Amino acid sequence: MLAAALRWPAFHIPTLIILCVFHISFCEAYYSGDLGSLFDLRKALVQKRELINSWFISEVPCNWPGVRCVGPKVHQIDLSRLPFMLPFPSCIGEFRNMKLLNLSQCALTGRIPDNLWNLENLELLDLSGNRLVGSLPQVFSNLKFLKQLVLDDNNFSGSLPSTIGLLGNLIELSVHGNSFFGTLPSELGNLSNLESLDLSMNNFSGSFPSSLGNLSRLLYLDASNNRFTGQIFSEIGNLGGLLTLDLSSNLLIGTIPSEIGRLTDLECMKLGYNNLNGAIPVTISNMRNLKYLDVRSCGLIGRFPDEISKLKSLTFLNIGRNNFQGDFPTGLGELTDLVIFIADYAGLGGMIPGKLGNCKKLLNLDLSFNSLSGPLPEGLSGMESIGTFSVTSNHLSGPIPGWISNWKKVNSITLEKNSFTGALPPLKMPDLMTFKVSSNKLSGDIPPKICDGNSLTTLWLSENKFTGNIDESFRGCLNLSDLALIGNNLFGEIPGYLLELPLVTLQLSNNKFSGELPEQLWESQTIMEIALDDNLLGGHIPEAIDRISTLEVLLLDNNLFEGFIPSSIGKLKNLTNLSLHGNQLAGGIPPELFDCAKLISIDLGSNRLTGPISKAISQLKLLDNLVLSHNQLSGPIPDEICSGFQNISLPDSEFIQHYGMLDLSYNKLLGPIPAAIEQCTVVSEILLQGNRLNGSLPYGIAALANLTQLDLSFNYLTGPALPQFLELRNLQGLLLSHNLLTGSIAQNLRSMMPSLTKLDLSNNLLTGTLPSFIFGMRSLAYIDVSLNFLSGDISFTGSNVRISSLLLLNVSNNLFSGILSDSISNLTTLASLDIHNNSFTGSLPRSLSNLASLSYLDVSFNNFQGWFPCDICSIAGLEFVNFSGNKFRGYVPESCVTPKSCVPDGAIFHSLRRYQPAPALTAASMWGIVLGAMFSFLVLLCCLLKWRRILRQEAVALSAEKIKPFKEIEPASSDELLGKKPKEPLSINVATFEHSLQRLDPAEILSSTENFSKTHIIGDGGFGTVYKALLPEGRAIAVKRLNGGHFQGDREFLAEMETIGKVNHENLVPLLGYCVYEDERFLIYEYMENGSLDIWLRNRADAVEALDWPTRFKICTGSARGLAFLHHGFVPHIIHRDIKSSNILLDSKFEPRVSDFGLARIISACESHVSTVLAGTFGYIPPEYGQTMVATTKGDVYSFGVVMLELLTGRAPTGQADVEGGNLVGWVRWMVSMEREDEVLDPCLSCLDPWKDQMKHVLAIAWACTADEPWRRPTMFDVLKLLKEIKTVENGSGD
Repeated sequence: MLAAALRWPAFHIPTLIILCVFHISFCEAYYSGDLGSLFDLRKALVQKRELINSWFISEVPCNWPGVRCVGPKVHQIDLSRLPFMLPFPSCIGEFRNMKLLNLSQCALTGRIPDNLWNLENLELLDLSGNRLVGSLPQVFSNLKFLKQLVLDDNNFSGSLPSTIGLLGNLIELSVHGNSFFGTLPSELGNLSNLESLDLSMNNFSGSFPSSLGNLSRLLYLDASNNRFTGQIFSEIGNLGGLLTLDLSSNLLIGTIPSEIGRLTDLECMKLGYNNLNGAIPVTISNMRNLKYLDVRSCGLIGRFPDEISKLKSLTFLNIGRNNFQGDFPTGLGELTDLVIFIADYAGLGGMIPGKLGNCKKLLNLDLSFNSLSGPLPEGLSGMESIGTFSVTSNHLSGPIPGWISNWKKVNSITLEKNSFTGALPPLKMPDLMTFKVSSNKLSGDIPPKICDGNSLTTLWLSENKFTGNIDESFRGCLNLSDLALIGNNLFGEIPGYLLELPLVTLQLSNNKFSGELPEQLWESQTIMEIALDDNLLGGHIPEAIDRISTLEVLLLDNNLFEGFIPSSIGKLKNLTNLSLHGNQLAGGIPPELFDCAKLISIDLGSNRLTGPISKAISQLKLLDNLVLSHNQLSGPIPDEICSGFQNISLPDSEFIQHYGMLDLSYNKLLGPIPAAIEQCTVVSEILLQGNRLNGSLPYGIAALANLTQLDLSFNYLTGPALPQFLELRNLQGLLLSHNLLTGSIAQNLRSMMPSLTKLDLSNNLLTGTLPSFIFGMRSLAYIDVSLNFLSGDISFTGSNVRISSLLLLNVSNNLFSGILSDSISNLTTLASLDIHNNSFTGSLPRSLSNLASLSYLDVSFNNFQGWFPCDICSIAGLEFVNFSGNKFRGYVPESCVTPKSCVPDGAIFHSLRRYQPAPALTAASMWGIVLGAMFSFLVLLCCLLKWRRILRQEAVALSAEKIKPFKEIEPASSDELLGKKPKEPLSINVATFEHSLQRLDPAEILSSTENFSKTHIIGDGGFGTVYKALLPEGRAIAVKRLNGGHFQGDREFLAEMETIGKVNHENLVPLLGYCVYEDERFLIYEYMENGSLDIWLRNRADAVEALDWPTRFKICTGSARGLAFLHHGFVPHIIHRDIKSSNILLDSKFEPRVSDFGLARIISACESHVSTVLAGTFGYIPPEYGQTMVATTKGDVYSFGVVMLELLTGRAPTGQADVEGGNLVGWVRWMVSMEREDEVLDPCLSCLDPWKDQMKHVLAIAWACTADEPWRRPTMFDVLKLLKEIKTVENGSGD
């Protein structure tokens, strides 16, 4: 056999050799070219082989999933949604025949290799949803067959290269969600085949090139959320086939071009949040296919065009926050397909047309904050589909019509702040959940069984004229959780059945309810807040109070309660806020009260409490507001008083506003101020006046960096009034009057207390001079140093005097001498000047008449001489004057109110001036008078000191009873002091809060932002642009320059700012101040070093390292804590309305701070509030907002759930594939339904295994937060509790 084989024919040998050579050549060909590159690609992805396991089983690469070959050539690679989390493979650029490359959502990092731009046959390139960086090179124009280029949601930067115009086959260009900047190249206009252009969410700037008008095939144009400036290009009218146009959230100016009316196929147009002006062009009537029109917050003016009635296809219309003039357009009633119409803050006037009732499909109508008048027209009864109706803050009048019961589908009606009169109509609307008519003129009884035929959960009837009792009114309200009847004339006893309802909040304040508290009050299983203050309730607070275990807030202020505070109150373990102020309670403070360990605020002031302050107060570690004033408490101030007032995190069960007040004033407390006062770390106000405290100012006060007011007046304090250690940079009010303090006014006071606004050192034993620098302290408005022994002359010259803000100056009853200089006119804002009972000489300066704001002037009992300057009485508003006890010549008026002839400078008797008066006394007589006066002065001084001690005791006793004389010494405000309305300040207004901010003028703001240079811009939003500013002292702040049209007037703006300025929480961006200058509005915020969360999730190359899962979880928990504080802690409660990742800022340690909460509307209930805007940002808006337009806390919870999903997935809230829901929530639901939860988690997170269980728990919470039905969602308090439980489980121990 072997021999036979050896005899194989020789001619077969060459054949065998040829076959071997052919096999080798075939193998080389097979493993080179495109197929070889596939093996290279497999090798590059080997670290994630579990994602493409079949690639490592088969050696036939054209059969691998995601690969499509035509012969040996690779035409398609689609590895989308496989989380490789690897650098971009460089071998991709070797597939020269490839036509489709889809590597979207692969978590690839790094730069695109240069050889990719050599794939000349490429028709589709999708690299969206990665972490790619770098810019687009000029050579990317080599992709000459490219039809679709999708680079969304990466970290690309730089400008678009001009060579983009060479991609003539391009149909879709999408670069959404990157960091591209610069102007758009005009060559974009060469893309004649382009149908879709998405430039949104970048940093593009400059004007739109007119060449965009050449894109005649364009169907979709989105350039929103950039920094485009200039006008809307008029050539836009050439885009005749355009279906969607979105230019919102830019910096566009000018008018809407009339050429826009040529877009007759347009279905959606969004121009909102720009700086446009002018009117809406009438040519808009040509856009007959328009379904969605949003011009919100554009600064538009003029009449709203009636021609809009021709847009019969319109379903959504938002014209809110503009400045239209004229009456409500009647033609809107012809838009019978309209579903949502939002026109809050639109400037509309006149009456609401009844024809609006023809809009049978209307679900939401918001006409809040306009100037609408007249009654609600009967025609509105035809709005049979209406779900939310809001006309808050107009001038509507007449009765609330009974025909509203025709609205069978309505769930929210808000009629607050109008002039509606008459009685309440029946509310027989089966779906009605929210009904708010606060601040009207409604009267009569509240009808019995008001909840019959509806599903009311929230009922606000506050600030009306309702009378009668409520014995039967709410008996059938089985769903009612929020009842507010504040400020009416209701009387009778509080019925016990109220507490059998599922109430969470009960607000009956400021009525005439009487009798004792019902026993059922203490049986409620749901109540969290009871506000019964300012009524006539009496009797004793019962021991049964301990049964109401859910209670957190109890307000019984200003009633007639008597007896003792029950010791059982100590069993209210959830109690956080207790106020019994202004009753007739007696006895001691029960030590059991201090067992309520969650207490943050206690107000027991203005009662008859006696005894000492117990050392058991040390148990209240969370306490930061304590008011025990106007009682008869005695003994020393315990060292434990500052066991609270610490910088510690609040428990998750408590979110109550930080007050930072320690008020023990007007008691009988003895001894020194304890040295332990330095431990009150967060205290902002210390009020100890009207006691019997002695000793000197403790050194520890200087350690209280947050202190803004210190009042120690009416005590027996000794030692220096202004010791050198007393450096308090945030102190605004220092009141030390009526003590025995000595020393002089420190020469470095300006550097010790640069924020000082009010200084009262009156009635002490101060000596020395009044230094001139004190008049140059920019913030100082009130100086009272009367009743001391200050001497010398007073100079009103020096640096910064001309920018003084001084309103009141009282230096009376001292030893001042010399002349009163003309330079007093430098105090241009002065309103009250009292220098009586000193030794000033010379003539009264005529420059006093230049003090245009002066309303109080007392120069009596000095040695002024010469002719009286008549011009003083020409000051408008000068209501009180006293010129007596001087040596004026000629007529001296007793009052400037009644005009009498006043001879200026004795002009009629000028001939007498040549005669000098003869000396009246000899030199010897003068010496006798001087010696006698010195002896008399010494005797008088001894008597004075003795008299002051007697007077002090009387003053303290009288002050404790709040009698009028003390009120005259300590006015409630400068307006009360001056007896007139304040005049408009001449310079920019700056209000500051917990931490004083330096007063800024326009020049400083312009300088710190380099005239609002674009290089200082760090953020843009719907409300305005944010600039980073550097103050002269080197402090960085964020200045938000608000867009126009947000606030109708200063009063509304200032009122809102005064409220939100009090918000203080470690997870909220603090508002440091605000500025009003002419028509400009600025908000001053603390600068956050690490910017916003969305930038780190999608636009930072170093995000993978910095934003690991523990950091993300910390951000999630901290943000939840801040939002929960807004919902459950701050009073009034706040709905944010626009929770999103860009509104969560990160400090240098990646601690989260929720921002822009201050621009949400303040509300005063715990569940819901009708929004005046289509609240929120797309992708974060809960589904119910589209129909009801009711902004609720549960809506915020939904938005926060989306943020949680962003942290978990790393994905944007929008931009997902349509088959997966079109948004992040839908995509997550789809993935979970396919049992692919692991693939939901962000593939860019390394080392997921240790945290995977925790992430899945967070995913479960986010799933609950994003439930479609609001009632299925947890509260933010519940969310935070669940997050803390997860952390506890992971750590194996509690926090």
